[in-house]
Formats: sequence, C-alpha cells, structure tokens
Amino acid sequence: MPRPLLRFAVLGSALAASLLALAVVVFARPSTAAAHPLGNFTVNRYSRIELYSNAIRIRYVLDMAEIPTFQEMERIDADGDGEVSDAERDAYATGKAGELLDGLRLTVNGSRAELRPLSRELSFPPGQGGLNTLRLALVLETPVSASELSGEYRDDNYADRIGWKEIIVRPTDGVTLFNSTVPPEDITDELRTYPADLLSSPLDVRQAGFRFHPDAGAAAPPVRATAPAPVVSAPERPGGAFVSLISTRDLTLPVLLLSLLAALGFGALHALEPGHGKTFVAAYFVGVRGTVRHALLLGLTVAVTHTIGVLAIGLVTLYGSKFVLPERLYPWLTLASALLVFGLGLRLLAVRLLGGARHHHHGPGGHDHPESERDPATPPWKSLVALGLADGLLPSPSTLIVLLAAISLDRIGLGLLLIVAFSVGLAAVLASVSLALVCTRRLAEWLGARRWPAWGQRYASLLAGGGVGARVLSLGPAVGSLALVAVGLVLMVRALSQPAILGI
Repeated sequence: MPRPLLRFAVLGSALAASLLALAVVVFARPSTAAAHPLGNFTVNRYSRIELYSNAIRIRYVLDMAEIPTFQEMERIDADGDGEVSDAERDAYATGKAGELLDGLRLTVNGSRAELRPLSRELSFPPGQGGLNTLRLALVLETPVSASELSGEYRDDNYADRIGWKEIIVRPTDGVTLFNSTVPPEDITDELRTYPADLLSSPLDVRQAGFRFHPDAGAAAPPVRATAPAPVVSAPERPGGAFVSLISTRDLTLPVLLLSLLAALGFGALHALEPGHGKTFVAAYFVGVRGTVRHALLLGLTVAVTHTIGVLAIGLVTLYGSKFVLPERLYPWLTLASALLVFGLGLRLLAVRLLGGARHHHHGPGGHDHPESERDPATPPWKSLVALGLADGLLPSPSTLIVLLAAISLDRIGLGLLLIVAFSVGLAAVLASVSLALVCTRRLAEWLGARRWPAWGQRYASLLAGGGVGARVLSLGPAVGSLALVAVGLVLMVRALSQPAILGI
C-alpha cells in the first residue's frame, strides 16, 4: 500500500475507533449523572409520608442553595429594602406553599387526594460569601377512612433543577405497612446533613408507592404553632475559604493585598485538583514543539476566558434565568470544551500522520534541512487560543458566588479583583505545566547536541533519550496526540451523561 494511503487508513481507523468508543460509553452509561460541582446551584426536596389511622401526613422540605436563593430574593423582599420583614416572610411562605402543592400528587385507592397545608416554616440559613440559603418546611395532610389503603405519591416540583430528591414512607405505631417502594428512614435528617459518600451520585427519588392497614394505628396529633425555625448552617461546599474573602471586614490596603494573594493561591489550588485542564494541556505540549511564548499565551488565554465566563454566567443568573437556567449551561460548556480538545487532538494526529513528508526538504547535496516556518510540530497560535478556551470555558462555581456576593454586599470592585486573581492563579498552574514540558524537551535536545568525552557519551545519550530512549521519545508527539483525543472523548462522555444534554 502506498505510504499516503497507509497514513489515511491509520488516521481513519483512529477516528472510527474513537467514535465507536464514544458511542459505546454514551449508550452504556449509567442512568444517574456523574458527579457535578454545582452545590451552590442546587434545589433540594424532601418528603416524609407519615401514615396514621385517620390521615396521611406529609412533611415536605424545600432547601435552596445560595444561587437560587439569590434569584428568589427579589420576590421575597417585596419592598427592596434589603431586609425580609415578618409580613414579607409570611406572604412568601403562603404563596410558595400553594405553588409547591400544585406540583405534588397523592392518590389514595386510585383517587387523587387533596392535600391541606397545616403549617409553614421559612428560614434563611447562612451560606457562603455572606449569601443566604432558603429552607421552607411544610406539613400537609389528607384524611383517610378505609381499612386497607394503597397510595402513590409524586413530586414534580423543580423537575428541571439539579439537587437532592428524597422520599420516605414512615408508618406510626399500630399501622401495618405491607409494602413500600422507598425506605422508612431518611439519610439527610430532612436535608440538614448530606452524606459525603453520596454526593457524587445524589438521590433522585421523585415518586413512591405504598400499601398499608391503618385501623390499629394512632390518630394524627394536632399540629401546634411552632417557634421560628432555628438557624442551621448550610452544608460546607468546596471553595468556602475563597468565597469568604468577599466578606472580609476592615478592608485596608494590606488586607486587600493579602486577600488578592490568597485568591491567587486558591486559584492555583483549584487548578491542582483532579481535572481542570492539566491533562489535556500536558498532552498537547507533548504532541507539539511549544515555546515559552506559547506557554505564556496559553496562561493568558485561560485567565481571560475564565474571568469572562464568570461574568457571562453571572449576567445569566441575574437577568436571563427566565430563559435558561445557569446550571444548565455547564454541561453544554463542558461539551464545547470537549469538542475543542477532541478536534485539536485529531488535528495533531493528522499532522503527524499526513504532514511528515512535508516536514523536511532536500537542500544542496541531498541533505535535509528543517523548514521551521512550516514545521507541523510547531503549534499555531489559533490552536493555543482554542486550548485556552477549552480550559477557561468552565468557570468555578465559587467564583460565581463571589460575584453575586459582591453585588449583594455592594463590593463589586473587590469581587472583580478576587475573580481576576483567582483566574490568574488557575492559569499560572497550567502555564507552569506547559513551561515544565518545554524546558524538559529543551534540556533533552541540549544534552543530545553537546559534544561529550568518551566516558560521558553513554550517560549523556541516556539522558537525552539516545538509543532505545530516542525511539521512545520520538513517539511522544503521536502519543500526545492520541492522549488529547482520549481526553476529549472522556470529557464528551461526561458532558453527554448530564440530563441537560440528552434530556434523560
């Protein structure tokens, strides 16, 4: 087979294998989505169905994280004075209870039961960055009289929002529960404590079926007026230390400089966590002959893109949530990032397989001279910018909390400075990874080019990748290209596993 056809065959086979692997993983993926980092976006719901001899009573809890609570505050604080009065609290709780009732459906022995609200408790536990969360607890009830009952319950509230969804069925003393599709005990203490080992696969229980015998059970006790719900701290979420910088008091110049330095460090730490672009940046710089300027351009692109991404999603949160939910943007941004990485990997692979013949030309005397200006191993600026966009497209949710907290606290200037410092710290780590790979390659080239005495040639050859090492290192660009394709595939699988993409 001619060499060009062989290269096309290899490239086509690699592309076909990649697409086949993607299809297999997508259609064989589990029904639950992979872990999401959007704790600050969540709207969580909890239902405890209590079975009595004369009634079915439901304890319903709605728990909103900082961002949906921020969006809801315009409605809660009707007069816009920044304080929630008792009258505003009662008006919101009453109206919200009616909305939630419309999304609940309880059928008893095949007929829809009417749920009557008995009590409402509204509180605002403190969240990150000086923002509040929201907790609304309702007690609902419907009377029953038959000797044997079957029930079905469904919660359709906030079906389009991510979050924890839990339902339990608990019979009281004397009530015989024959079967139930959900357990009798909860695992979150009414959404007060979320188990760390289940945050990567949060519960998504929206309906329950049960059958019970109520005759020998106790009657439902009266619901008495309760004191205001105690303030419960919101669950700790990643990025809390960085977010707390926005609420720093006594903001003198030294304190401001220390806060910016801390934000820089938090951005660097965030980049060192699993993911965050280090893998595909390293794969890219293994596959190309990058320079120091290329590494610095990559870092600058990441910093600018990440900052712009935070501001863009902040604007969506403030003004566009009626049209698109901000958390719904993240899976699409992940998919866009994955497609950029995957495309860059395929481009590098094509350059390696198809561009090798154009890498050298014959000069006088038949010697080969590199054409540096056409060297396919040199990364074009457009590819570097695309790589920076791929990493910066996904802003950290904690930076969005800082932006919203800055608006709430009237500290917009400080918030923007903290976000920029965080982005610079994030970009610095990725640029450092690129610089390390550039310096490693240059060291190997320098060692290989030097004239060594006989006693040092063997060691210099090994350090520079001579012999077998040279053949292994020569595969680096191809391995880097394939690694970039693989990383793009993994990111695509993660994005397509989210319900926001395929609607599953």
